[in-house]
Amino acid sequence: MARKGFTLVELLVVIAIIGILVALLLPAIQAAREAARRTQCVNNLKQLGLAINNYHDTHKIFPPAVIGSGQHTNNPGLVYHVKNTTGWTLLLPFLEQQAPYEQYDFNVCSSSARNPVVTAPVMGNDTVNQPVYSLRFAALECPSHTKAGEQRTNQAGTEDLYSMRGARRTSYFFSTGSYTDDNSVYSNMLGRRLLGLGAFGSDGAARLDDIMDGTSNALAIGESVGGTTTKIDANWGPWGLCGTRTCCHGVVMVSNFSSTSGTTFTYTSAHARDYGINGAYQNDPLGRRFAWTFSSQHPGGAQFVLCDGSTRFLSDSMDYRTLARLAFVADKEPLGQF
Repeated sequence: MARKGFTLVELLVVIAIIGILVALLLPAIQAAREAARRTQCVNNLKQLGLAINNYHDTHKIFPPAVIGSGQHTNNPGLVYHVKNTTGWTLLLPFLEQQAPYEQYDFNVCSSSARNPVVTAPVMGNDTVNQPVYSLRFAALECPSHTKAGEQRTNQAGTEDLYSMRGARRTSYFFSTGSYTDDNSVYSNMLGRRLLGLGAFGSDGAARLDDIMDGTSNALAIGESVGGTTTKIDANWGPWGLCGTRTCCHGVVMVSNFSSTSGTTFTYTSAHARDYGINGAYQNDPLGRRFAWTFSSQHPGGAQFVLCDGSTRFLSDSMDYRTLARLAFVADKEPLGQF
């Protein structure tokens, strides 16, 4: 009597069928997982949108995106000499994180010096607040962002020197407006809102009355996954609760700008696309063009919350000039459908 069993050919056929089924099912499984991650990202942004509006209800102004050295004078919501921290710190009580907020010492500059007046050292490390800004907060991390939660390092890849040592990498930027020839992020820093005309700025922010285009036509917070490694330039990366005043910018290119690599970007040049969603200046080894614009690891675009608290997924094929108009909050040219 012949022994029953599979022949080699039959076994290979079965294996081939299984392989085909796996190949057919795997994209669907991956798509379902990405859909779940994207939903969680939307929920994060809704939570952040609610937090900034609750902050506004309390203080009659949005929180600044980032606060430099010295006393913050034009935001009545701040009662301390706040130095080198970001709006995320100020939002902690509105994100159900009262304990770390109370633990944070606002009299300590993130560049290490206790300075109750105006200036603070550029270099150094704040060990007093490091236990707070080294925490991870789920609302600040998109689950699709593979580098979310990484700790801050300098360009050499070591955890030293710069003022954000140990800060956790976040997935979101405040929208601070758009670059033009005459509104560099370095102009008029102390004591006033950044001249990017976004809803958020350095040492200041907009009030709802300032948003002339309507809150449903103004970007508030968007995704930014930064560069491709942890070795991001000291000033240009979406790092957590503490850091220099240039670390929380979501900017859009709208006019001429000469980069540190010697390339001049113009309003109509091919390089201007690098300042749109998911743009990356390929010739910069540090990815700095990519690091301080809006980007995500979702296929096809990035997610945003608007000033009215609604969320939108914006395609990376969106014209950068349209994106710039959304970043401006008072150009008096509401887009309507976009």
